[in-house]
Amino acid sequence: MTHLTMFRVTSMTVAGGIAILLLVSSPSSPQTAAATVRGKITSFKGQELIVSSSNGDVKAILTDKTVIRAEVPINLSEIGSGMYLGTTATKQSDGTFLASEVHVFSEDQRGTGEGHRPLGSAPQSGATMTNANVEHVEDIAVKDIKGRLITLKYKGGEVKVLVPPDIPLVKRVLGDRNSLKNGAEVSLQGTQSSGGALEATQVTVRTGGR
Repeated sequence: MTHLTMFRVTSMTVAGGIAILLLVSSPSSPQTAAATVRGKITSFKGQELIVSSSNGDVKAILTDKTVIRAEVPINLSEIGSGMYLGTTATKQSDGTFLASEVHVFSEDQRGTGEGHRPLGSAPQSGATMTNANVEHVEDIAVKDIKGRLITLKYKGGEVKVLVPPDIPLVKRVLGDRNSLKNGAEVSLQGTQSSGGALEATQVTVRTGGR
């Protein structure tokens, strides 16, 4: 029998970049929990979506308010000033950061997770996650790497990130339920009531390898 995860843990990070995170509200607030799940769709029927993660199958209910997004590949030349994006990067000896992936948020996500911090899924790796606004873009070559040096500004600071051309570059766009197909890799956010149901607030269909 397939096991359906009921979200009794408070946090868990697992190998392969798949993470489940629960932020349970205080006793004085309503009995809800915010959850993020990453995995592959195994079933989507009616309003019920089943996502297979390394922690087991997770059942989520989609509502009329659930936002569906898709990731589409973009070219390095499309990254420009004014975009709001997230990037995983590592600090270099000259103080700049070298990106390993970049995702441009859809405009309705502007401000999501703003800041610069250690990568949550691998805090000891030295990698960082930065969600910020692109202030400036410059085409440069550093140590045989031709790419774009982007200045990212967030509340409280800024960083310079070199984006090479051979890393995953995607943009998130609003989509619909037609993209929720079996086998698709997704990242799902939702809230759980005291009754145990996980209601999806947003689902992002990710590109292969991310």
